[in-house]
Amino acid sequence: MCRFQSALGGWYPTFTGYVFLALGMASFIRPEILSYYAIDLDEPSARVAIRAMIGGGEVGIGVVLLFGGHINLSLSQRSLIAVAIFTCVGLSRLFAVTIEGTGLLTIQPVREAAIELTLGGVGLWAAWIAEFRSESTSI
Repeated sequence: MCRFQSALGGWYPTFTGYVFLALGMASFIRPEILSYYAIDLDEPSARVAIRAMIGGGEVGIGVVLLFGGHINLSLSQRSLIAVAIFTCVGLSRLFAVTIEGTGLLTIQPVREAAIELTLGGVGLWAAWIAEFRSESTSI
């Protein structure tokens, strides 16, 4: 196995953990960034909900990905957690585009779905590499 593959298997959960942590903190501190998606945040209850559900949720996911090893989650398991999230969000975004009708939307949701699905695919590869690496060291 080449060094790149070995490094990918070990660094993917850390990288994605920092991505989720950064996005969560940004959403928690400045929920107005979601106005990019035309989400109305005029009411305090809306800002609280964004901070809690999106900000807090992403921070929670980031913490599990970064520190899951301390509760005996393997690199492969942590990678698969990120894969499930990225893939579900990406597929949901594409499905939502079909519900809303592609004629009304810009390329932005499709671009974001492509990024999420790519990160999910890379995560599958990283999980496989991490699992392969752990099997070869236990033999």
